[in-house]
Amino acid sequence: MTDIKHRVWDIGLPRTGTTTFCEAVKLLGYSKVKHNPRYEHLQDLEAASDAGCVVYYKYLDFKYPNSKFVLALRDLDSWLASAEFIYTKYPATDKDIAILRRMHIYESVTFDRDKFVAAYHRHYADVRRYFADRPDDLLEMNIVEGEGWEKLCPFLDLPVPEAAFPHRNKRTDNYPAPRVENATEPKPELALSK
Repeated sequence: MTDIKHRVWDIGLPRTGTTTFCEAVKLLGYSKVKHNPRYEHLQDLEAASDAGCVVYYKYLDFKYPNSKFVLALRDLDSWLASAEFIYTKYPATDKDIAILRRMHIYESVTFDRDKFVAAYHRHYADVRRYFADRPDDLLEMNIVEGEGWEKLCPFLDLPVPEAAFPHRNKRTDNYPAPRVENATEPKPELALSK
């Protein structure tokens, strides 16, 4: 790792700015960065985010003791809407890695509002409890609401770059809003010919 003082792991839940986090640390000089890494990739990384870090954050803390951790935050209602959209669009009921991670984090493979609310509160409480005696190792930031370099750079002891803080993976970037059909009109392929 050149000029990088710490490995850094975003351990906020998926849909809290995790793709943006990866782009941001690349702009700070991290080169070995992966969004949602698999376990076997972690040893080669300088930074990562998403479910691949959420499920292993205590392991990462033990294995890489000089690491820094970012707890990406997002308003519960906003996060639920985003999570419902993505987990409904991509249910992953037949992919073992996704099933393992979702069951570990949410105790559900598909979107279940009550379980996701419980997981949200459980995860953030557990991370805060775990780092309670080490406030210098954990940064809480709300990337979705616009927090960026002003919080991240001092935490990592790095200068603020000239580039604007990125914002990636907005629903409109890669995930068009679901098409809602008028329920009173027959679908063209089902319309009866006269």
